[in-house]
Amino acid sequence: MFLIAKQGQYLGSGLWFLVASTIVGWFAVNQFGFFENEKMRKHLERILKAQERPIEGEFIFTGFATPKYSSMVDAHEDVGFLRIMPDRLQFISETRSMEILKSDVKEVGYRANVHSILGLGGWVSVDATVGNRKFRLLVEPRERNTMLTSKKFRRRLVTRLNGWLKGEE
Repeated sequence: MFLIAKQGQYLGSGLWFLVASTIVGWFAVNQFGFFENEKMRKHLERILKAQERPIEGEFIFTGFATPKYSSMVDAHEDVGFLRIMPDRLQFISETRSMEILKSDVKEVGYRANVHSILGLGGWVSVDATVGNRKFRLLVEPRERNTMLTSKKFRRRLVTRLNGWLKGEE
């Protein structure tokens, strides 16, 4: 942008630097957006074990946010583990633990987050009604090392949750 303004050329080298930096930035966010993902996962497993809340069975490492949370820097308010059980979903992190009964779940789908703007991810949204109160669980899989491969995993997770909801598991 500086070169474009300084040179007054909108189609010169400044434009090429702008395009190149955008492309390099996208690849960098994809590659390093989940930096030290595996280290965080193992650290959280140790914390939960020390709290006598060990992770047993199949768990999916995910980012988490409440619908009110918003940040342009990090989409995830928290990280934890999502467990799909026959009759409920369970999310466990260092600071929170919640369950949603399958009978309360109304819809599973996709929602946008800051990663969606770059085409590198987004939320898996689980909408439920508990009593008269509507509830939404927002998770983004962090099972893979890059954001793009986690986005592919997200599609499989939504398909799996919809199958679970219909009793196909």
